[in-house]
Amino acid sequence: MRLSPGLLLLLLSGLQAANYSMPIISTPSGPSADQELTFTCVSTDGYPRPSVYWINKTDNSQLDKALHNDTVSLNQRGLYDVVSVLRIPWASSVNIGCCIENVLLHQNLTGSSRTETFTGPAVAVTDNPAHPHKERRVAVFSTLAVLLVTAVAVGWLCRTRFLRRSYTGAKVVWPEEEPTDHV
Repeated sequence: MRLSPGLLLLLLSGLQAANYSMPIISTPSGPSADQELTFTCVSTDGYPRPSVYWINKTDNSQLDKALHNDTVSLNQRGLYDVVSVLRIPWASSVNIGCCIENVLLHQNLTGSSRTETFTGPAVAVTDNPAHPHKERRVAVFSTLAVLLVTAVAVGWLCRTRFLRRSYTGAKVVWPEEEPTDHV
């Protein structure tokens, strides 16, 4: 048996186990032409070789190993990377998990994926399908109402200040009497 340089370095350094990364599951956008869904699970940089399980999260049952194909390879650092591809029959709602088990570290990492697909024409999902733009209209009208109230308030303030300072006509100024020495 020939050991890779990375694995040889790992063994010589005394490293006996390494944690895997959290599994990342890619979610299919829809069924393929043959009416199946394909999920891919990736986890990297672990040691020793992992066990891979796919789980039906609805009832926590383990999916049949015949449904997935696992590729485990040593990377340049002498650690294992795993890619698992799950193919299952199409279903409108799927809730699955990919579990990567590291037996030596008693580590079970599970990534989850939940898909819901809809058949029929594409529709926008809103709270009130009869009025999909109602929220936008409410926001516009609210903004306009605030601007109108602000304009009225500013106009009222300007008018009241202007009236106080407005021209009231000519004022008669009476000359002051000069004090006289006559008694």
